[in-house]
Amino acid sequence: MAPSTNSVLEIVERRAVPGPDDRKRMDSQAANLKKELQSILISNDFDAEVSIQGSVAKDTWLRGEADLDIFAGFEPSMNRTEWVEKVIPALKKGLSRFKIVERYAEHPYLEFRSERVRVNVVPYFVVKKGEWKSATDRTPFHTEYMNSHLTPKTRAEVRFLKRFMKGIDVYGAEIRVGGFSGMLAETLVLNYGSFTETLEEASCWNGKVRILVEKLEGAGSADRFDSSLVVIDPIDPERNLAAAVRSEKLWSFVAASRQLLQGPSLEYFYPRTPRTHSKSEFQRKLKDSEGFLAIVFPHPKVVVDILWGQLLSLEKSLVGLLQRFDFRIARSHTWSDDRKLGVVFLELETPDLPRTRVHLGPPVARREESQTFLERHRNSKSTLRGPYVQSERWIVEKRREYPSSSELLRKAFKDSSLGLSVPKQLHNNFTSGAHIVDRDGIEKMISNRSFAEALWDFLDGRPRWLRLKHA
Repeated sequence: MAPSTNSVLEIVERRAVPGPDDRKRMDSQAANLKKELQSILISNDFDAEVSIQGSVAKDTWLRGEADLDIFAGFEPSMNRTEWVEKVIPALKKGLSRFKIVERYAEHPYLEFRSERVRVNVVPYFVVKKGEWKSATDRTPFHTEYMNSHLTPKTRAEVRFLKRFMKGIDVYGAEIRVGGFSGMLAETLVLNYGSFTETLEEASCWNGKVRILVEKLEGAGSADRFDSSLVVIDPIDPERNLAAAVRSEKLWSFVAASRQLLQGPSLEYFYPRTPRTHSKSEFQRKLKDSEGFLAIVFPHPKVVVDILWGQLLSLEKSLVGLLQRFDFRIARSHTWSDDRKLGVVFLELETPDLPRTRVHLGPPVARREESQTFLERHRNSKSTLRGPYVQSERWIVEKRREYPSSSELLRKAFKDSSLGLSVPKQLHNNFTSGAHIVDRDGIEKMISNRSFAEALWDFLDGRPRWLRLKHA
């Protein structure tokens, strides 16, 4: 007998909702780190308000998966460069026992792990509501708003939604993911009332969803935002909480919501660890993927958020280049180890095109355009046949400059005149080291588990949640 949604949620609740011991450990860890951070700032003559924010402060964190957000609030008069040049170095020195990673949103912040908890140290300006100097200035107001509106029941519902979003890989507003933020998930539950109602409503979303959970003065019309999903920030009428959600993540959420409601399963929330696939399994997949290309390139180690912005820009530019030369792209995806190696996967309808392409000219009735067309193509070296009249217009058959996608790409790696735009921080490494990897080369790379999982997902094509037996 298939499980019901309620029976599945009962299991999720036991796994996702922190128990008394979990809360005690988190409260102790948060208090100790907050105190330590405050001490570091004071000892370096920085006047800052240190507070716990995010899901821990709102009690919407997931058991065993919490991010502990510690915010340091500075006066609005503080220059941002002072945070970069003075505050960050002081914090890195004071927290040197941890392995610090510098991250970047609107401005730099620090990330490290402490007792299996990911800790974020984030700067903001202590301002009045609406007088924002940075995006993080809203966070304390978000915390206050949610704590005054969430109940024990809705907090559990938020946890269900967050865990579901994580399970289907649409959770996280960072550029690498392009998904739903925690604040957005919380706001959706407040608006619809529960996890199940949120999924039922999302299952019916069309191309223009507008949500206003709080009637704010000066909110105006949500239609002024040019997005498929607009969720007005309950403390800032000028902000769309869903602005960072990429189209594929939005519609994956809609599709997965429908699938869960049709056939509930714990695996939507807690997917199984992908099994390791054999070399022969990859060989069979690659054999069936005639239009598959993998572009491998080295990249420098930069702040991961900046890195992913540039990687996604590069992927878009590669797709655009191929499309300009008449190649049709079915799918593309980027993988990186976040340290030194990047790969762009491409699936083309066909890797090679006919050497001849038919070029449509103007109708013969348009005298001046016809004359220009004839002058351009009649004696051109790239003209193979024509020009000739077919029906009412001129036609010419041209020699295709790059019938091979691999040939085009290899040329574009070195020749900027073809229009491949490589972001600044990737440029030198990419232009000197990018290469197209053949099947033998790909097979050598599958020893890297993260790469192998990304490659298998791409070759399979289906999101993992759609591979469930009942999906």
